[in-house]
Amino acid sequence: MKVLKYFSACAWSLTSCVMLHAQEQQNTIVLAQQGSFAVGGRVLQAEGTFDLSDAMNPQGQTFHGDHAYVFYQMPKQAHRLPLVFLHGAGQSKKTWESTPDGREGFQNIFLKRGFGVYLLDQPRRGAAGKSMVGTTITPIADEQFWFTQFRIGNYPDFFPNVQFPKDKDALIQFFRQMTPNTGSFDGVVVTDALSELFTKVGDGILVTHSQGGGPGWSTAMRNEHVKAIVAYEPYSGFVFPEGEAPAPIASTGLFGALKGGEVPKADFLKLTKIPIVIYYGDNIASTSSAVWNMDHWRSGLEMAKLWAATINKYGGDATVVHLPEVGIKGNTHFPFSDLNNKEVADHLWEWLNRKGLVQDVAVGDMADLEKQQVIKLSKQKWQWMADKNTALLDHLFDAASVFVHMGGSWGKEQELQVIKSGGIWYKKADVHEVSVHIMDQTAVVLNRIDLLAVVGGNEVTNPFIVTEVYVKKGTEWKLGSLSFTKVSVPVRSNP
Repeated sequence: MKVLKYFSACAWSLTSCVMLHAQEQQNTIVLAQQGSFAVGGRVLQAEGTFDLSDAMNPQGQTFHGDHAYVFYQMPKQAHRLPLVFLHGAGQSKKTWESTPDGREGFQNIFLKRGFGVYLLDQPRRGAAGKSMVGTTITPIADEQFWFTQFRIGNYPDFFPNVQFPKDKDALIQFFRQMTPNTGSFDGVVVTDALSELFTKVGDGILVTHSQGGGPGWSTAMRNEHVKAIVAYEPYSGFVFPEGEAPAPIASTGLFGALKGGEVPKADFLKLTKIPIVIYYGDNIASTSSAVWNMDHWRSGLEMAKLWAATINKYGGDATVVHLPEVGIKGNTHFPFSDLNNKEVADHLWEWLNRKGLVQDVAVGDMADLEKQQVIKLSKQKWQWMADKNTALLDHLFDAASVFVHMGGSWGKEQELQVIKSGGIWYKKADVHEVSVHIMDQTAVVLNRIDLLAVVGGNEVTNPFIVTEVYVKKGTEWKLGSLSFTKVSVPVRSNP
């Protein structure tokens, strides 16, 4: 029966089914790359001058905070689009790792299926605990509330069909994976960091959970690198075009009526350009109920359906999947770590395939893909220079980078200062020709550009051949040198 069910789920594509089966048999995950980094955030600069003899005094010192922490793994021959995972309230990237009873979570399940994975700790949570706002963390006994809120059951009773392991040790692990905010939750701060991650890594599929849903929609409206969204049980954070938010949905849940937000219609329409799927688990009331946890999630499911209908009304592609209705039963608020999480993963895998999001990279295509990534990064660099975005440029420029101009050459720090101060404002670069040559971990980019710049207060336009050298460090390309050579050809007019 299990074999028949497996092949039935894969019947839409024999090729996909055979590939998935082979990948699932692997007990070893072979990684091409693995690492971690911080992304986003702000810097507090205290007034005064740092005094080494009084080093505990904060004057003149800095504080970096409100960034996200990212852990990533890239399997060999990864699909083109990685999965970017954002957790929900009270959680961290642990959400996607091993399950409370020690089985494989979505991190490993989808690594085995060929996806690169990025696991986030959002700002002010987990390994990204350096908050720009203060708070007091008080040990309040509340775990039985979360047991009930997350629909494991109505404490101390488990729901009869629940897919959560019912042993004591698993429940202890579940309670211990919860982690507090080190500053108040701020959706804008989370969106800032998440959007900067997509700018850094490029195109990907965003997978959110619960409270992460709101920042997920906001990130997709802000950053075109989000190519699809998978949302598990979002509750708050649904946004509608201005003037189209539905009436609040009342429930007996402990957080009261659920309200939708509103955004400019032009922003909302950006969500209609990508495929979206929203999943909800089991033991959710179908009509108003006095059982507060089941009724709470009824209002969330109803709001999700209204939201998806609005997306689709404007030509979008949003689907709400209530798992019991497709034969996947007993799931809690955490379907991706429940006992049947591989069945849940199979449903997502099928959706990803159906939407054309499982895109293999053939060996012969790797060089072309690398070239396109470098060209894209070079193009982004010109925009960052025009915007004087020294934060992104600081990350792009290698510590030993060199910049050669008509009037001299210098290193990274001086170039950043020149850009920040407006000593040279790279106002607009019209790129007419570009070529890339890759040798091992080094890429040489040749650009033929017309550069509109403001130098010393004077606006000038000059034609240049610009030579850029990038060096790959881990998964990232870093700019090692940027050289301008003025050429004796007319400036080209733009059409």
